[in-house]
Amino acid sequence: MTAPRIIWHPDGAAAAATFPYDAFVVAEIKRAVPSPLRTYDPASKTWTVAGRYVSAVYHILAQAFGEVDVEGSRSGAADLGGDPRESALVILHLRPSAPPELVTAAHRVLARLHHPDRGGDTGTMQAINQAYDAIGGAR
Repeated sequence: MTAPRIIWHPDGAAAAATFPYDAFVVAEIKRAVPSPLRTYDPASKTWTVAGRYVSAVYHILAQAFGEVDVEGSRSGAADLGGDPRESALVILHLRPSAPPELVTAAHRVLARLHHPDRGGDTGTMQAINQAYDAIGGAR
């Protein structure tokens, strides 16, 4: 399996991401990056996202595949590390100002929707639980 790759555009305003197809990863990218700020090129099998969303895409790829190669003007994963809480908020569809009650409610709703016992995906459920733990549960 080829490791996923993020290639920064020369101006640093956007980056391209290539990775082996994974339905969970595609769904998470679509959730994390608003439609006008992402494009997919079927010929090269490459996603292009706005620069401010590259960190979220990096975390999604790292969670799904482990190692992520980073190339271009911002080299190295350290530049993309960002705040893990920020990625968790994206996964739970919350804003940073969300009160603890809303964090708990979002976790419960997403858990009900994606629980493997109810036909959901195990990977998605694990991501939801990890995001909830990263935010600190009910704080």
